[in-house]
Amino acid sequence: MSLRSTERVGRWRWAVACLLWAGCAGCAADRVAPVPVVPVPIAPAPVVPAPEPVPVAPAPPSEDAATAQVSEEPAEESFVLPARGVWVARWDLRSADELVRILEAAAAEGFNQIYLQVRGEADAYYRSTLEPWAQPLTGVLGKDPGWDPLELALQHARRLNLELHAWVNVASAWKGAIPPDRSQPRHILLSHPEWRVVDARGRTSSDSQSGYVFANPGHPGFQEHLLRVLRELLERYPVDGLHLDYCRFPAPDTSFDRESNRRYAAAKRADPALERAAWQRQELTGFVARIREMAREVRPGLAVSAAVTGIYRDRFGWGNVAQGLTDFFQDSFAWAERGAVDALIPMIYWPPTEPPGGWADFATLVEEFAPLAGKVRLLAGINVASGPPAVLRREIELARQAGYAGVVLFSWRGLVERNLLGRIRELFLNAAPAVSAAEPRQPVPDQR
Repeated sequence: MSLRSTERVGRWRWAVACLLWAGCAGCAADRVAPVPVVPVPIAPAPVVPAPEPVPVAPAPPSEDAATAQVSEEPAEESFVLPARGVWVARWDLRSADELVRILEAAAAEGFNQIYLQVRGEADAYYRSTLEPWAQPLTGVLGKDPGWDPLELALQHARRLNLELHAWVNVASAWKGAIPPDRSQPRHILLSHPEWRVVDARGRTSSDSQSGYVFANPGHPGFQEHLLRVLRELLERYPVDGLHLDYCRFPAPDTSFDRESNRRYAAAKRADPALERAAWQRQELTGFVARIREMAREVRPGLAVSAAVTGIYRDRFGWGNVAQGLTDFFQDSFAWAERGAVDALIPMIYWPPTEPPGGWADFATLVEEFAPLAGKVRLLAGINVASGPPAVLRREIELARQAGYAGVVLFSWRGLVERNLLGRIRELFLNAAPAVSAAEPRQPVPDQR
C-alpha cells in the first residue's frame, strides 16, 4: 500500500472514531438534556409551569445520582396540583392488610395526602382513654380490635411519602334510633345526654339527611371534652394534620337546650341587637379557633383543616340547596379570615354545568371560595360520584385555574365502586387530555 493510501486510511479511521465518540456522548446527553440538539419529527411536549413543591415531596437527587438513568415515574413537577388528597372513611378500616393495600394503592395513584377517619360517632379508631373503640371494628362498642388503624397508617404513610391527616367528625355523636351500648369508656350520649342538640320545642334533633344524632358544638361541656380528646390524639400520634368534619349544627332552629338558652340570654343582655343565629355562628367560630390554638400548642407545625359545606350561601338564586352560613351556622369565610384554620376544603360535590352558572355549578362555587386562597390553603373537595373521569379532570383543572392548592377526592370506596383505580393518576398529570364539562348529571349522595 502506498504512503498516500496509508494516510487516507488513517484519516478515515480517525474520522470514524470521532463520529462514534460523538454519537455515544450524544446518547448520554439525550437522557439528561430537556431538549435534543438535533430536531426530530416528533413535536415537543407543551411547556407547563411547575407547581410549588409539597412537604411530602421526595428530596432532590444527589450530584452522584444526576447521571443515573431517569425513572419512568413522573416527577412531582409533572402533576397539575401540589396537594392531591383522598378521604379514607371509617368503613374502609376493616382489616390491617386492607388498610395497607389502600395506602399503597393511593400512593401509586398519585395521591400525596390521606385523610383517614379516626372519629365518626364520638368513638375512636385509635387507642383512646376518653372515647370507646368504634363498634364497626369488632361489632362491639369499646372492644379492642387488636390493632390500631391510626398507628398502622402512620407507619406506612411515612414509608410511602404520604401526609396523614387525622379526620374527626366533630358534632356527629351517633347514627340511628338505637342508642349506643354501654362501654368503657362510656359513650358521651349516655354520660352527658344534656350535650345533645335540641330544637325550639325541646326535642332531640338530628340531621335528616345523614341520620346522625348531634352533640351541640356550642355547649361548653362538649367543647372541653372534645378538646381533651383531640389533645390526647395529637400527643400520642405524630400526624401531619388534624381534619375537622361535621363541624356544624344539624339544621337551623337548633340548639335550644337549657344551657344554650341561658348563655344566649346573657349575651343578648350585653348586646340587645345580637340575633341568635349570629351568636351561634360566633360560638362555633370561636370553638374552631380554640381547636387550632390547642393543636398548634401540642404540635407547632400541624395543619388544621376543615371540610365545609360547598355552598356558603345561595346568592345565585338556585333554591333547594343547603347553605353553610344560614342552615348550619358554619361561617367558613370567617374561619379563613380569622385564621381559625390553616386549610379549608369546601365540599363542592356537584359537576360543572353547561353553560356555566347552572344549579349548583362546580365552576361557580369554585370561584365563590377562590378569594380565600390568600388567607388559607384552599383545596377543592370533589365527589367522585359527580361524573365520569372526564368530569373529574375538568373539576381538577377548574380548581387549578382558580388558584387552589389542590383537591381532595371523596372517597376511597367511591373510587373502588366506580372502577376508577388505575385511572386517577392520569387525571393529576399535566399531560392529561383536555375534556369537556358537558356530561350527564348524576346524584351525589353524602355518605360521610
